[in-house]
Amino acid sequence: MSNSEKNSRNKIIDIVVFAALIAVVLYCAGYMRGSGNETERSEDYHVSIRGQENDAAGEGEQQSVPYTDGFLPINVLTRCNGWSKEISLYASDGVCYAFLPAYAEQTELACVFDDALYEVELSGRTLASGELLQDIEPDTAYELTIVDRERNSLQLTLMFLQSQNLPSVFIDTQSGSMDYVDAYKGNEESGQFCCVTAQGEIDSQSTMNVIKGRGNTSWEGKDAKNQYNVQLAEATDILHMGAAVNWVVQANKLDASMLRNKLAYDFAKDVGIPYAVDSEFADLYLNGRYMGTYLVCEKVEVAPNRVDIGGGYLLEVNFRGSEEETMFATNCGTFLINSPELISEEQYRYIADYVSRAADSMIAAEQSDAYLDYIDLDSFAKLYIMDEIGDDPDNNALSTFYYKADSTDAAKLTAGPVWDFDISFGNDERSSETLCSYYGEGWFEYLYRSEAFRDRVAELLRDVMERCHDRYADHYFEDMEEYMRASYHMNEIRWKEKQGYIASFYAGYEENMSYLDDYFMTRLENLNRVFNGTGKMHKVEFRDRGRQYAHAFVADGEIIPAKVIDFLQSVDGASSWRTPDEQLIDPASYVVYGDVSISRKPPVSETTQAESGTAGASADQMQNEEKGELAMQWISFIMLMVPGLISVWVSGNTKLKKENAFAVLSQYLFNSFIVLLLSYGIFYVLYGSALLSFSDSYNAAYDYSIFNVNVTFKYLLLAGALSVAVGLAERILFASLGRRKASGR
Repeated sequence: MSNSEKNSRNKIIDIVVFAALIAVVLYCAGYMRGSGNETERSEDYHVSIRGQENDAAGEGEQQSVPYTDGFLPINVLTRCNGWSKEISLYASDGVCYAFLPAYAEQTELACVFDDALYEVELSGRTLASGELLQDIEPDTAYELTIVDRERNSLQLTLMFLQSQNLPSVFIDTQSGSMDYVDAYKGNEESGQFCCVTAQGEIDSQSTMNVIKGRGNTSWEGKDAKNQYNVQLAEATDILHMGAAVNWVVQANKLDASMLRNKLAYDFAKDVGIPYAVDSEFADLYLNGRYMGTYLVCEKVEVAPNRVDIGGGYLLEVNFRGSEEETMFATNCGTFLINSPELISEEQYRYIADYVSRAADSMIAAEQSDAYLDYIDLDSFAKLYIMDEIGDDPDNNALSTFYYKADSTDAAKLTAGPVWDFDISFGNDERSSETLCSYYGEGWFEYLYRSEAFRDRVAELLRDVMERCHDRYADHYFEDMEEYMRASYHMNEIRWKEKQGYIASFYAGYEENMSYLDDYFMTRLENLNRVFNGTGKMHKVEFRDRGRQYAHAFVADGEIIPAKVIDFLQSVDGASSWRTPDEQLIDPASYVVYGDVSISRKPPVSETTQAESGTAGASADQMQNEEKGELAMQWISFIMLMVPGLISVWVSGNTKLKKENAFAVLSQYLFNSFIVLLLSYGIFYVLYGSALLSFSDSYNAAYDYSIFNVNVTFKYLLLAGALSVAVGLAERILFASLGRRKASGR
């Protein structure tokens, strides 16, 4: 082969490799951009009206044309008490819906559209824009025809649905669209806010400084039922909840009943938890588009009409936090300092030290009542009642709040307000069994061992049962079901996919409400029986690696209920059980004569054995798992990088010259990337065969980190890039040393 042919072939190879590299770079850039801050605004989406060939129809016949589900460029004007709002029509599966607010007067409805672009017919009658709609009845089918300037037509069935009882919230953004806000959770936009009662009176209105997304698992981005933070320009009283600037509109889409958060906030008030959140249901319209049933509620913050403590501290248990300057850890969890927003070093040291001392005193609650010097007993006992009845798997790990009014020892640590209960009350596989609690107790695990704490819980429960039992047993759920029914029906049509976790398996609204009613009342009555019943009850703690993860109450002299054991086996695969003295037991026949801890697998070390009785080991275990996670990330990084370096060395048989530098670089990158992918697969196989799981702490850490993008994607790319860079540096260095040796230097 001649030199020219070789050069031509090399050029073709270089072009192909270069194109492949560009494709990889563009793919990676698109991936990163999709997961980052997307700031582009997209155009408003409407049902498109497009023409199609009339080959199957007679000359001049109009056809129903294809369209995309969404909002039409046709609005219904609603009027009441001298003012009006436009509501966009929504089309889905050939049916068009007018989702009317509760206040809308049917005799005052009008159709509004751009008559220069469209002609509209309703049941054969041509409409002018702004013309009143006559004889409109809810839940009745009408024929809607829309014709554009090119004489293309769209034919739909039109249904008028109307909410009842609920107020309506109208939020209009400055751009007239929510695309930018929904593109990324951190995006913000200004606009106008207005709340209208079901009777058509303006309850509140204000300029809106900010609307932006909120939530973690509940956030889905564009074209989803998201929840939002709203900041008004001035303190505004919404639905008699007290004047404030910051508000939250909760979507409750993880809850098929949409009632769990409202139930938690209402029950917290009845229990007497300080600063319980006010909330009211409302139909939400964003830029005239109906978005479903929402819960408008107060934001948990230090402010008048909220947690009104002036210059005190508001703390949130939040293991997801990453802001080190406002986070601190104790033996009972990690805390985020929400207020003061700008905290001094002195304030930080004070509150971190105080909470740590409070945690240590609660850990020793079985031996001493010294914890009473640090905490407000009543508020902690009330929060414990709330936790036990709600059985939220996120309890004491996320969205659990405490506050301290000031920096004096006279101000004790106080529990509350409660927040974020949408996966509580049986709305999760882990909390579906009423006889078992499956949540992290935190320091309540230790407070329960104090007789003073248990006595106060018993007293408060007796009061709650006397004041509130009949309300929830007789009419609370029935009243809420009737109050929300029409709005729920509209919300269900607007969002086709069934909402909720476990409760979504129930067919309809009534079944979901009945499930929630039964669950709540059963948990409430069971808890009262534990603390105020005639027979003695014992607490059975279920542990894994020394940590308590579930518990149940069993009557003296009885065995653990079979349904509790079956539940734990189905949720976490528990198959063998041991007492703290390493005695293997059969839970189906184990008789309970006192409080007891049962482990679902043997302790992995002396540290975790001691942890079943002491809290110090709990902190050691957390530190070990953190070390384990870091170690497993470095192990995965090294295992990925070493084969890449080897591939560079083996494939480096081509002399590095100016003329072929690009070809050599491409070869290095290609070989490294292929070997890295293979090594990553080998790494999975090795780990799967347990060759790398040299301790349970590292095992648990890797179970978490294997899903971490730093391990699965970023480390892969970083290792490849570094292997190429190091390989090139090695080649250049050895080439330089070789030249020096050859010249005799």
